[in-house]
Amino acid sequence: MDMIHESDNAQELNVKFYPELFLQRRIWILDILRRENITRVLDVGCGEGQILGVLCQPAPWLTPPPSSILPPIKPSTSPDDIVPPSPIYNDDEVPTLHIREVHGLDISAEDLTFAVAAITPPQEEDEPAEGLGFRPFYRGVQRWEELLAKVWKGGLEVINEEFIDIECIVSTEVIEHLPEPIFSAFTPMLLGVYHPKFLLVTTPSYTFNARFTPPDAPRSARKGYPDPTGRTDRIFRHDDHKFEWTRDEFETWCNETAKEWGYDVEWSSIGRPLEYDPWGRDEELQGASFVATFRRRNDVDNEEREKKGRAKLGDLALNQEPHEALAIYNHVTSSVAKKPKPLSDIAALVKGKMEEFREAFMRVEEMWFEPSISRACGGWIELLVRAVEESSDLNMKRDVDGVVMKQSSMWSIELIGAVAFPTNPWTDTANTSVDYIPLDWTPGEGPHDSWDDSDAEGSTGIEGDVSAFTSDNDADEESDNETTTGIERSAWKELSDIQAKTRSQNNWASSGSDWAASDTSGWGEHDRDDTDIGWGNPAASSSSTAGWDGDESGDTTSY
Repeated sequence: MDMIHESDNAQELNVKFYPELFLQRRIWILDILRRENITRVLDVGCGEGQILGVLCQPAPWLTPPPSSILPPIKPSTSPDDIVPPSPIYNDDEVPTLHIREVHGLDISAEDLTFAVAAITPPQEEDEPAEGLGFRPFYRGVQRWEELLAKVWKGGLEVINEEFIDIECIVSTEVIEHLPEPIFSAFTPMLLGVYHPKFLLVTTPSYTFNARFTPPDAPRSARKGYPDPTGRTDRIFRHDDHKFEWTRDEFETWCNETAKEWGYDVEWSSIGRPLEYDPWGRDEELQGASFVATFRRRNDVDNEEREKKGRAKLGDLALNQEPHEALAIYNHVTSSVAKKPKPLSDIAALVKGKMEEFREAFMRVEEMWFEPSISRACGGWIELLVRAVEESSDLNMKRDVDGVVMKQSSMWSIELIGAVAFPTNPWTDTANTSVDYIPLDWTPGEGPHDSWDDSDAEGSTGIEGDVSAFTSDNDADEESDNETTTGIERSAWKELSDIQAKTRSQNNWASSGSDWAASDTSGWGEHDRDDTDIGWGNPAASSSSTAGWDGDESGDTTSY
């Protein structure tokens, strides 16, 4: 289909998003999965498996242990005890995802090759050697819970008995690509036959498209693609879109669908531009993608939903070629999962690590990502906290001047009686890691006079240069650790931050597109994210549609 280009006298407005719009959609999905404690997910139209890859990453720790493993502490009645007994770790923060089963479905064999790779278990790594005298920058995350992951090839119009009563179905930027017969099967299949507890849907907002041009711009000013069905004179974002709904149309579809299948629905939009609209249309046009959460009601029998769905699908008389399972993987747990050592042994290991690293303070999560520590705890981070609390050699610092910190991620472990960097860490092996910069070293003097501290300004820190130890949040850490030097504090904070990013719920920004071009029979041609730059420069997109949500056709794809 020919693309409609701008005229010589009219130009599209530059519209940018930060984070990229496809990432905002992913964040929206993961936030709901966390909030609702979802453990079983089907991604309909999974494409290359970017969401699958995120969901397959292991949780950093188990859910809290039972009282038989860790008996609760009775609150003290002493007025001297300012800090109460340790609560559940991370209880007041973003919940951790504990996915146990994940499925991906698509029709494109080419895309599914990447999806299979996304769910493939990583190769087991050897345990790091102890006593190396340096601190590895990354040590990975162990798996504490089993996961079943499957990738299927086939159309959504075909019933897959394994998907019945799945907990949550995700459909991101799919429905606008479906030909009419397949679209007619969408809700009878997903909300009828499968009847999940939740269905999460995203689709482009045609109402938002007005944001790309001034209010009085001619039609020729809008880049895009004419409606391929000929039903409207609208200009779409992608040449395979069969429709793009206005806000009223999307609301009508949501309400009618929810009523028909016994669901409650909440809908809104995401993706507000970085720039304010010069004509003040931001509130009117809202976000670039519509999002809807369908929640199953309990006043309708699931068997009735399924029976009704099967009947409607039978009337459509569509393709009945069964789904093909391209890959089935069982992600096995660590051999020590739920087999913790005694608290005294855990405390001894923690003390040994802090002495090995010459640290007076370490954040709890930084310590947790030392494999020997998390393995000793059997995957329960609460055991680490309790072991420190009960040790005479360690102190769990959860407060600042008697005020308990709400964020457990900021808790730190103190090695009682230790001093930060008590000895000169430089050894005969001449380890050149910047973790071992002597405290008395002055730039331009001594054995490192070849280093120019001016080089640090503007450096990315990727290769371990000095700028890797600077942080905008350093000032926030001072009250937690008054004895820690600026270099030491920012150093362990940088390491801890990187290690914490290995958590499953923080890896939604993994590389790759949300959708990729695929066979048009059954799915249509999925959107492709042409410039998947994660959290990069928000000005990277050269046009109003390229890259930020993949709605421009894939001529510039990097895949």
